[in-house]
Amino acid sequence: MENEVQILLIDDDEDDFIITRHLLDDIEGQAYNLEWVATYQAGLEKIEHNRYDVYLIDYHLGTADGLDLIREAIRANCEAPLILLTGQGDRYIDIEAMKAGASDYLAKDKLDALLLERSIRHSIERKRAETTRNKLEEQLHHAQKMEAIGRLAGGVAHDFNNILTAIMSYAGLALDGVPPGHPVHDDLQGIQNSARRGAELTHQLLAFARKQVIEPRVTPIKDLILNTDKLLRRLISEDIELVTLISPDVGRIKVDAGQFEQVLVNLVVNACDAMPEGGKLTIEATKTMLDEHYTRQQPDIVPGEYALLSVSDNGIGMSQEILERIFEPFYTTKDRDKGTGLGLSTIFGIVKQNNGHVRAYSEPGHGTIFNVYLPCVDEPLSLIAVRKEPTSLPQGTETILLVEDEAAVRSLVARVLRQHGYTVLEAGNGEEALRLVENHDDQVIHLLLTDMVMPRMGGKALADQLTIQRPDLKLLFTSGYSDKAILQQNVLDPGIAFLPKPFAPASLVQKVREVIEGN
Repeated sequence: MENEVQILLIDDDEDDFIITRHLLDDIEGQAYNLEWVATYQAGLEKIEHNRYDVYLIDYHLGTADGLDLIREAIRANCEAPLILLTGQGDRYIDIEAMKAGASDYLAKDKLDALLLERSIRHSIERKRAETTRNKLEEQLHHAQKMEAIGRLAGGVAHDFNNILTAIMSYAGLALDGVPPGHPVHDDLQGIQNSARRGAELTHQLLAFARKQVIEPRVTPIKDLILNTDKLLRRLISEDIELVTLISPDVGRIKVDAGQFEQVLVNLVVNACDAMPEGGKLTIEATKTMLDEHYTRQQPDIVPGEYALLSVSDNGIGMSQEILERIFEPFYTTKDRDKGTGLGLSTIFGIVKQNNGHVRAYSEPGHGTIFNVYLPCVDEPLSLIAVRKEPTSLPQGTETILLVEDEAAVRSLVARVLRQHGYTVLEAGNGEEALRLVENHDDQVIHLLLTDMVMPRMGGKALADQLTIQRPDLKLLFTSGYSDKAILQQNVLDPGIAFLPKPFAPASLVQKVREVIEGN
């Protein structure tokens, strides 16, 4: 037998209550609990508490109208189906009942146990289906909104990175010609430092938009957490107790280590802010299986085995209204000088970029739990190559085709490269670059240095055409964000050299030399 169905009858005639109770008693295979109130106001008060599975509402409630009660119930966000009862079938009243929001209507003079059972069962099933559909539509709208915000954030960050590239590089070039102690040396250093802080901000925007370049490696999640532990303990105050619990079988994940650290640090910082008077902060890592029942409620995640990273606190907690907006960029409940509103949106973007899922649970006064699900992998551990930094910037004599639509960035990059011995051919887009190559048909071009996203013809299409004509041409792509046409699924392909913006002159020169020499 299924769980008992809770029913409230709102009817001013006690005889109708007795008759309805007898009809429900005659139904086999399902238990019903029927309660009764006799007035409009008593019924409305019961409805507002949402404690029943079905409401049976009489059309005549003394001087009141059952249709009005149905309308009031709908305005009060009643979660259960509403069935209107009339003394005799009235087509006009029936139609008005459905318009008002009733799930069904029944004429008392034709009512029997079979009809009543069918109406209740179908009304409950339809209401459940409607609730599920509305929930899925709400999730879809939220996902579309977050995607639209992500596109905007990615576009802004891309353009801003071009500006920062010019600011950082011109400040760097000026510093090279100004000795320490010069009146403007500290000013130039301040410009460069401010530009770097701006670059960190755009990095967070790109993480939310899932357009940053990442290098995922197969790593035990235990190692990732323990490697971040010292940093985390420096972040928290002495009145906060940090507890780390890692299950032995939590397994491996494939993720960019820097991104994972960013997720964990942001969650810990938020947890600390939620405990201004101290408290307990718990980091827990376990393995879990998300089945089809769970993933049906979360259309953006597939069933499978996941590593679950939980960060919980016993702080002030959040209301439902705040929970619904926490992953929106620039939304924050902190003071204006204490947060950008990008921390949680960055986490959202990073987790999605790594095919994961993030959920938050909180109640005011009862703390918060953030659950981050990342897919477990059964692959060999990744090997990390160790790079040796050069003691001086390398020089070159080769010819470089520079293609960049931002004139300021193009002028700056060309200047830096020429200062280090290279011959530079400049173009503002792919079509212009092709014409330039035709005019230099007899000249050897060693490297194509191109932005990926440009008007008329982007860097990928340009590279595809030029490498057919010049198969020995080396390629180096640069961009304010990673375009999917070049970096599939935002993951840097091992066969493609990439220099993200903003970059400093030293980084540019080193990367160019590496690509030309095939390193």
